[in-house]
Amino acid sequence: MTTSQPEEIFIKNVLDVDVDGLRHINRYVIRSMWDVRQEDGRYKLVQRVIEDITYTWDEIEQEGGIAEINKQLKECYNV
Repeated sequence: MTTSQPEEIFIKNVLDVDVDGLRHINRYVIRSMWDVRQEDGRYKLVQRVIEDITYTWDEIEQEGGIAEINKQLKECYNV
């Protein structure tokens, strides 16, 4: 009897934020994390970039501030 194991298992989305104070920009990188089944049957953690967004600090203020940006990212990507 063979049991079928999934080739990929979604774990979660994660958010990385890089703040560049000299250039007054924030870079937001949203990645999805997956366990991907290898040929030997073991699983390997794989991260895939979903979105890579750069905002100037002025753009962030126009959107309503950092809290608003974080809220939008949470609603859209569940991070």
